[in-house]
Amino acid sequence: MPNHGQDQLDPNPQAPEPKGRPVGATEYSWCRSVPLGTGITVLALLLSKQPDIHLLQTTLDKLQNSRPLLRTKLRFNSTTNTFSFITPPAPHVQIQPFDLSSTADIISNSDQNIDPYHIILEHELNKNSWSAYLDQSSDAETNVFFITLYTLSENRWAVVLRLHTSTCDRAAAVGLLRELLVLMGGENQGGIAKEYENEVEVSLGIEDYIPSGKGNKPFWARGIDMLGYSLNSFRMSNLDFVDADSPRGSQVVRLQMNSDDTQKLLDVSGRFVFTLLHLSAHDCLFVMLSYNIFHSNV
Repeated sequence: MPNHGQDQLDPNPQAPEPKGRPVGATEYSWCRSVPLGTGITVLALLLSKQPDIHLLQTTLDKLQNSRPLLRTKLRFNSTTNTFSFITPPAPHVQIQPFDLSSTADIISNSDQNIDPYHIILEHELNKNSWSAYLDQSSDAETNVFFITLYTLSENRWAVVLRLHTSTCDRAAAVGLLRELLVLMGGENQGGIAKEYENEVEVSLGIEDYIPSGKGNKPFWARGIDMLGYSLNSFRMSNLDFVDADSPRGSQVVRLQMNSDDTQKLLDVSGRFVFTLLHLSAHDCLFVMLSYNIFHSNV
């Protein structure tokens, strides 16, 4: 005799509860700095063919499924003065499209001699969706990932990804962009590893991925770091700020080198030069290096 009680469906099924965890120590430092304007990671793709927004959204959903941190919400508890990641069970980040007219309104407020793509990139760098955390008297909850599609002209479009650096820093952003392009192209490449098995637990904090003892820095390594900080402070002390009160804006520098100059630079100094370039640009300039070795509009 069938058991009708078991066969009956629940008339009011409950949605899965979102998973969550407190932010780790490194993540907490970014949560404190981002409302003041640092720690925002921006990736931009310049396209000469109008993207299929449905395909792009489907790809975005796949990316959120394989990387649960991308669909995370950053929650601030004003009572305990703490931050935590809350991860909904399903993708929810949506593409925000701007048509030609809406994009033109943004571009019109800037220097018309600058490339519109450059202006849009600066515009995204200056958009701080997490500034609400400055008001620590109230709770706040915001996405850590935003994606926007801008129509620059009739034959140019920009897809911009803006992320909270506590979930995706500048190094990880390169991998994220590569993964997005692979998914857009329909390539599998053996599949993408998920951050958590069968969706039973939220991804770990950054420090928890470091094996025990590996995070300890030797005495001499700390001494070298302190020396480096001192030298950097001398270098920064020579910067004169004439006007510190007017509204700030991110200045994006584009350095374009042909293949011959690039090869000469590699022959002379190799990776060390690029490390110095990165250090000099850290938190001051967003540097885009465009090499003829790799033909790309990114």
